[in-house]
Amino acid sequence: HLTVHIVCNAHDDVGRGKTVEEYFTGSTDLELIQPSVRDILNSVTWALDKDPRRRFTYVEMKYFTMWYKVLDDNTKKVVKKVIKYGQVEITQGGWVASDEACTNYEDLILNMHIGHKFLWEEFQVKPKVGWMLDSFGHSEANAALYSDFGFEALFVTRVNPETRE
Repeated sequence: HLTVHIVCNAHDDVGRGKTVEEYFTGSTDLELIQPSVRDILNSVTWALDKDPRRRFTYVEMKYFTMWYKVLDDNTKKVVKKVIKYGQVEITQGGWVASDEACTNYEDLILNMHIGHKFLWEEFQVKPKVGWMLDSFGHSEANAALYSDFGFEALFVTRVNPETRE
């Protein structure tokens, strides 16, 4: 008997090819389809609230805070509920995914500090999983830092060829 687990997630680059605002609102003339982080988070929250069996993973706190701060009080209650009951798992929880802009120790630490501070103050949540979904060339040093952040696991999709060998 095979059990399959699908990890539903969004990887919302902060500042790759569009401005932060263009990604958040979908307002750009660069594409026919104009996806927005705001629409992703709105639709995911609605779907999770309708079915407690559903789960979603989210990483980038920059967009999450932009979205959360403009929600009405009732929607904020729903967001707090789906986080509290584990329907939304915040992985890594940095201000941005560290594959994007954080290339040295100080930047990685500050990035995590800013995101984790928001998560703790608003939801009393501390991420348990490091998340390197789209890393380009990061090293084993990231795993060591993630351990220092208190992460219990690390999810990696791309591995340096030398490391793989």
